[in-house]
Amino acid sequence: MENFDLAYQAMTSLAPIIEEARESQANEADTRFRVIDTLLTDVLQWPQRAIQNELHTESGYMDYCVGSSGAQFVLEAKRAGLNFELPNSATSAVVSIPSILSGSASGKSLQKALEQASRYAQERGVPIACAFNGHQLIVFFASRTDGLAPLQGRALIFGSEKALLDDLLILWNNLSPSGIANRVLHQTLQSSVPFPPDPLAFRLHDYPGSQRRNELQTGLQILSDLFLGDLEDLEGLQEDFLRECYASSGALSQYAEVSKQILATRYELLTDAGSASVHEASGRKGVSPGFTSDVMQAALSNRPIILLGDVGSGKSTFIERLIHIDAKEVLGESISLYVDFGASSTLKSLSEHVLDACVAQLRDTYDTNILGLKFAERALKKELSLFDESPEGSLRDVDEAAYRSARIQFLKNEMADRSNYLRKAFDWIKSSWRRQVVIFLDNVDQRNAQDQNDVFLIANELARTWPATVFVALRPETFYTSEREGAISGYHPRVFTISPPRTDVMLSLRIDFALKQLRDAGRLNSFPNGVQVDSETLELFLQTLSDNLRANVPFVRVVDNLAGGNMRMALQFVTDFVGSGHINTQKIIEVQKRVGRYTIPDHEFLRSIMFGDNRYYDPDSSPVPNLFRLTRRDPKEHFILPLCLAHIQKAGELETDHGYVASGEVYRYLQSLGFEALEIAECLEYALRFRLIDSTGKYGKAAHEEVFRITTVGAYCYKTLIQKFTYIDAISVDISILDDHVRPGIAESFDLRQRLDRAELILGYLDEQWTYVPNSPDWNWEDTAKALWADLRKVRGRLPV
Repeated sequence: MENFDLAYQAMTSLAPIIEEARESQANEADTRFRVIDTLLTDVLQWPQRAIQNELHTESGYMDYCVGSSGAQFVLEAKRAGLNFELPNSATSAVVSIPSILSGSASGKSLQKALEQASRYAQERGVPIACAFNGHQLIVFFASRTDGLAPLQGRALIFGSEKALLDDLLILWNNLSPSGIANRVLHQTLQSSVPFPPDPLAFRLHDYPGSQRRNELQTGLQILSDLFLGDLEDLEGLQEDFLRECYASSGALSQYAEVSKQILATRYELLTDAGSASVHEASGRKGVSPGFTSDVMQAALSNRPIILLGDVGSGKSTFIERLIHIDAKEVLGESISLYVDFGASSTLKSLSEHVLDACVAQLRDTYDTNILGLKFAERALKKELSLFDESPEGSLRDVDEAAYRSARIQFLKNEMADRSNYLRKAFDWIKSSWRRQVVIFLDNVDQRNAQDQNDVFLIANELARTWPATVFVALRPETFYTSEREGAISGYHPRVFTISPPRTDVMLSLRIDFALKQLRDAGRLNSFPNGVQVDSETLELFLQTLSDNLRANVPFVRVVDNLAGGNMRMALQFVTDFVGSGHINTQKIIEVQKRVGRYTIPDHEFLRSIMFGDNRYYDPDSSPVPNLFRLTRRDPKEHFILPLCLAHIQKAGELETDHGYVASGEVYRYLQSLGFEALEIAECLEYALRFRLIDSTGKYGKAAHEEVFRITTVGAYCYKTLIQKFTYIDAISVDISILDDHVRPGIAESFDLRQRLDRAELILGYLDEQWTYVPNSPDWNWEDTAKALWADLRKVRGRLPV
């Protein structure tokens, strides 16, 4: 935790040492060890791990490279008083660099020092450079994107040790970790990152627009939502659905664009977590043989059972299947209560939500109103006995009405403490009904990390104090963090992992089940009585999907990789495709009816995914990223995402840390290509938002370090999707074009020929921008461009002459 008071005390102690070093004409080594180390660690409070010394660059060795998330600034140390000299001043100042470089030999020495610091910074991709001669400090931008050369800009200077002390707040605000994170120096030097030109989207009057559906597409969309939605929740279908549609987890995808090793070690890090006992809850053949006995052990030890899995991996379906199919003989005799934390995003109290759900399900499922007077009298029989022995209880022989009133008030007071009352209620249920209580806290992973932490504490309290076996579903990353420093760190829970099933298997089972319902009954129980549907077109469309999931490898590869193990998202892709306004639905149905098979081209499916309900591609609503996005006028930035993804995948598959790559390694690589730390941070944030990578702060080479691993989404995007005309055509509205001559040609296009012309213009432009990127061993735009040009030629070849 940064503390300015401690910084001021440290600077007060350091000032006399600086003065002594200046008067003794200390050499560079003395300047470094006596002054700079203290200035960086004690005054500016950078952690020691964030400071690197004597880093090699192309032209030499830099003295200091400082930064926690990538290098943030470099600092060159010079001999006190001799190598350069600033105007002696008792205060700090912002000056133009040319003004302090003019004049005598001292100006030339200063210029040489600044050029050296600037060169080192540029070679490492670091934006800020500092030069320090033991008592005078100059801070400036070594990498600029506003057209000015570094030594033509402005600098923040401290002309003496007195200036460093008296204006310590200015130094702190600009160079401390928080100051760097908040980019205060940009404000101090009145330097801003220039925004790139607006993309085509800003010139479209109805962007992102709404894609119209015809009557056929609208009908199919409605029907697909009914027949492919949450069938497991429909009355009368639940057990059939869970029995016929459950896809066992653990089977590795045949189509993933990442190595089998990464897929197989999805949860391997959990075994290194320390206190937790980790097992697989299910495998290819269903529930693991030892699962039931392990659950009983956890119940006897009054600990919650954690079910770990990524979002959409099938935790909810596993729980439903466990209740109604796999453990029905055991749990069928139990009181099974299911608490859904994903159903509401505005829960006032997590604990109250649990209590409300328990009360409601006992009433609705088990026909037991535990808030009723008769039940309360049975559950609180012991307490009522004690009440009868109290002075108020003695009213029974004196004033019957007063006694009944006091007794009712006593019961109300007992029931007001809802948590304690429900505990007593379940104690009574367990002893009287001779049935175990099982509580499932599900979809916790759809809430934020703090809520997940809090729900675990609730689960632990329930398991410890209630007569219940408690399951709680969490995300792995929450477990990693909490196991180290959060709620889970103080406990020894039993942990079971749930890997996602194969996407194609899950979808095939779902679609075949929906087809059976259509053919057998033409309706679902959710339809109003007497309502049937003309489902022939939906049946044909679902048959098309079923055929393609079994025989169309490119189609399955798209679904499998872009879903990235999220079964809910995979199902949403399919339901959106059924009624998409971006495909020729009538053509598909006619071919299926006439030929008996329609092979779905991947470009048709991709368009339905990328555009959704919009007329144009919109990165704010699409699950597919713009890999060529710009946040500043830096031509290299067009390629930072694929470069980043390729490096994380290559380094991850070479490393032994289960595919994870330390953040420091990612920053070092990208900074060596000339990218600034802030660019890299924004790139990683964008990649995480679109699920191109996943991360955890648990298993870096140092305990504090965040690590990243490629996902199938990220690998498919930079390896395959980026080579398709369909992709470049869609994102063309969102690409910022730096070339003033090319930009006017990127316009709205209405037919395929115009869209091809626009795509070729963009490709030529990107070819030019690639020349600004140094050679990268992990990914090369030229190879991608070659494949993309070939795809454009193939599409153009299909145009009528």
